[in-house]
Amino acid sequence: QYCLSFIIIGLRDALNQLSVPFPSSGWNLNWNCEGKPLTSSTIAIIGLGLISKSLVEEIRKIAPDARIIYNTRTRDIDFESKHKLEYFSDVKELARLCDVLVPMCALNKQTEHIISKDVIAQLQPHAGFINMARGKVVDTDALTEALETKAIKYAILDTTYPEPLPSTHTLWSLDNCFIFPHYATNTMSVREALVNEIEPIIADHYGLGHSDERRKAEEKALRYDLAVAHRLAAQYGMDMLVRNHISARHRTGCLITPGRKMWGKITPDDLVYSSSNVTAGVIHDAVYSARPDIKALIRLHTPAATAISCLEEGFQPITQDDAYFYGKVATYDWGGLSDDASEGPLISAAVKAVEGCNTLLIHNHGFVCFGPSVRHAWVLAYYFEKCCEIQLRVMQSGGKLRRPKKAVMQKAAEGSYLPEFAPGVCEWEALCEEISFD
Repeated sequence: QYCLSFIIIGLRDALNQLSVPFPSSGWNLNWNCEGKPLTSSTIAIIGLGLISKSLVEEIRKIAPDARIIYNTRTRDIDFESKHKLEYFSDVKELARLCDVLVPMCALNKQTEHIISKDVIAQLQPHAGFINMARGKVVDTDALTEALETKAIKYAILDTTYPEPLPSTHTLWSLDNCFIFPHYATNTMSVREALVNEIEPIIADHYGLGHSDERRKAEEKALRYDLAVAHRLAAQYGMDMLVRNHISARHRTGCLITPGRKMWGKITPDDLVYSSSNVTAGVIHDAVYSARPDIKALIRLHTPAATAISCLEEGFQPITQDDAYFYGKVATYDWGGLSDDASEGPLISAAVKAVEGCNTLLIHNHGFVCFGPSVRHAWVLAYYFEKCCEIQLRVMQSGGKLRRPKKAVMQKAAEGSYLPEFAPGVCEWEALCEEISFD
């Protein structure tokens, strides 16, 4: 978000407008109109790690049609396809085409001075440079010369080389260079994460202590539950060939359905960190964003629940089994294929609109169940389909519907979430016995 704000500010030339007064007379439509919107800009990113990917996701939320081009040593084809990125192997060509060049790569022997004098020379006079990586990824002397001669429009530097930059350095005196004090971590949540996450990061990197073993064990267990969930869905007729998705949060992302493989054959090793299905990314990211407490979700198009999603009255809790869903079903108006990142905030808002909801019924589309674990989400999805099937049968009977009293349903709902009755507590171990990966 910090980097995205500078991209927008740079494109609009906002930093150069500080203290510029509005004309007291003579204003016309040509005054100060050289800004460029993000939506029609070309953003060039070097590196595609977790921070770069987060930047791309933030851009896509507000500018789904902006052109994003990138260079990295190791391509991520799934992420590239999902977020409509264009890969360039030549950094100079990347620089030539962009409105803003943003290195977000790690500093190592390969990336030192990756923004060289030759690369800077390819930048257009209207282009800007934003450094969110390390100072030494850019040739400081070449950058200084380009700014002095106005060969490029501006530079926004969150980091420099050397750092701190000497008070006599030329960059401080240039009106088109804006230097910030390595400021991207200036929120308490980021500072806390730096403290809390440093030990496991070091342990993972060096294989120290039990952290690495613990995290590997956690991932192994998570992969097992996800694979079991896929196979159970196929076994109980809840799948849709290779389509639909089940995911679970893991570290900074999530493990998710691989796609292009029948659910009845999915193994723990098949789960991936990034789905090639754009719809999966939009819906899953939106739910996780809305509810930090959610650890797993399952999205399905099962027959009964999909039929209910097409009814004006929607889901109606009328039986004891419906207690899991009493007051916990949110709804969302399907607007066609969910392949637009801008739809994410709308889905998030729908989930937030029903406090403590565990199901999102997408009109004319299907449903999503979610909860604190894979087992919880899967069992909810199984029961939701069964409840929808009962509702349809009652409607088909033509008889007069007898609705349970609200107080009765409320009490049943409270009892259904007691620790011994919560979704998956009683069922999961028995369900796992039905599945073998031998």
